[in-house]
Amino acid sequence: MKKLFKQIISDFHENELKLVKERSLKVDLNSWKIISIIWPRRAWKSSYLFSLIWQLISSWSSKMNIVYINFEDERINIQWNELSVAMDAYSELYPDINLNDVHFFFDEIQNINWREKFIRRIYDEWVKHIYITWSNAKLLSSEIATALRWRSIAYELLPLSFSEFLYFNWFDWNKFSSKWKSKLISLQTEYLKWWGFPELIWLKEETKTKIIQEYFDVMIYNDIIERYEIKDATLLKQFIKLLLQCATKEFSVNKIADTLKTQWFKFDKNILYTFVDYLNTVYFSQSVSKRDKSLRKQVLKKIYTFDTWYLTAINFKFSSDDWKRLENTLFQYLYRKYGNNIFFLKNWSETDFIVPLWGQTLIYQSCFELNETNKSREIQWCIDAMKKFGEENAFIITAEQEEKIVINWYTINILPFYDLE
Repeated sequence: MKKLFKQIISDFHENELKLVKERSLKVDLNSWKIISIIWPRRAWKSSYLFSLIWQLISSWSSKMNIVYINFEDERINIQWNELSVAMDAYSELYPDINLNDVHFFFDEIQNINWREKFIRRIYDEWVKHIYITWSNAKLLSSEIATALRWRSIAYELLPLSFSEFLYFNWFDWNKFSSKWKSKLISLQTEYLKWWGFPELIWLKEETKTKIIQEYFDVMIYNDIIERYEIKDATLLKQFIKLLLQCATKEFSVNKIADTLKTQWFKFDKNILYTFVDYLNTVYFSQSVSKRDKSLRKQVLKKIYTFDTWYLTAINFKFSSDDWKRLENTLFQYLYRKYGNNIFFLKNWSETDFIVPLWGQTLIYQSCFELNETNKSREIQWCIDAMKKFGEENAFIITAEQEEKIVINWYTINILPFYDLE
C-alpha cells in the first residue's frame, strides 16, 4: 500500500494541474485548523479543492508541499489504522520537507471507516494544514464537530450563486448596453428555472432534466434510504413529491399524512417528521419557521428547496410558476448569507422573509411582477413588518422592476433579483 501511495503522490506532482474556475466561498488557508468542506451532490467540491491548491501555488507554495489523495480511488483498500502509510510514503519521497509545511488534501475520506481518528491523530502529532471533504450523506457538519471537536472549521459548498453563475457564463459586469441588459435578464431567467449546478450549465434542457432526475434518484437511495436504512422507499418518494407541491408555502405533515393514507400507505405519522429532518440534512430542502414570540406558533413552517432544478424537473407544474421560483431562489440567496437565521411573518399581513440580526431586522418580500392588483398589498405588508420590528427599510425583490417608494419615514426598495448580487 505504501508503494501505491507513493505512486498517487508522485502522479499528482508530475501531472499538470487542471485549471478550474474559482468560487466565491473563501477559506482561510492559514488557519491552522482542519478545513472541512461539506457539500450537497454535484456542487463540484473536487474542483473547489483544486482551486484552493491553485491559490497555494500562486502564493509561492511549492507543489511538492501539497498532497492530494482521492479516497474514491478503487485502488485504495485500507482501514483507518493503516492510513499513516500515506504519511510514511510522503516522508520517504521528500525526507527533507517538514510535514508541518505540507498541505494535505483528503477528498472523499468518508469512504474510510473511523477516518476521524486518523485525522485527529495526524493533526495532533504531525500536520496542521489538512483539508477534507465529507459527503453530506456520510458525515454531516454536526457529526464533524463532534468527531474532530475544536480542531476543525466547517464550510458549506453550495451550488452556484447567481454572481458565480454569471461568471461561469463569462458575463461581463462592466458593460451597460441594451444588449448587455437583455443578456443579463436572459441569464437570470435561466438561473431562476435551473439554478446553479456547474456541470449542467451548458447542456440542453432535455439533457438537464434527465440528469437531474438521476441526481434525485441517487440522492434518495444513497443519501437517505441507505444511510438511514429506510424500509419503505415508495413511501419516502411519494412523501417527497407531495412535499414538493408545497414548496414556498406553509406545509402540514398532518395533511400530507392524510393524503398518503388515502393512497393506502400504512405508517406511523412520526416517520414523516423524520423524513423532513433527513431531507434538511442532505441539503434537499429547508424548513423556515414563523417568526413569533410564542414557540408554539413557531411550529408553523414553510418549505423551500436548495435545488430549484428538482422543482422544475420533477414537479412539472412548478415550471410555470415564476413567482414561486423567484421566492425559492431568494431563499437560497438569503441562506447563503445568513444560514438558518431566516423566518417568515404571518399575522394580519404576510412577509416572505425576516432575518433578525444584532440591532437590525432585515425584511424581504418576493414578487415576480408588481402590478395594479398586488402592488399596494405588497407595500402595505412591508410597512406592517417595518412597524412591527421598528425598521425604516424593506425590500421587494422582483424579476426586473426597480423603484424606491417613501411613505412617511418608511422606505420600500424595489429591486430586481440580479441587483442583490
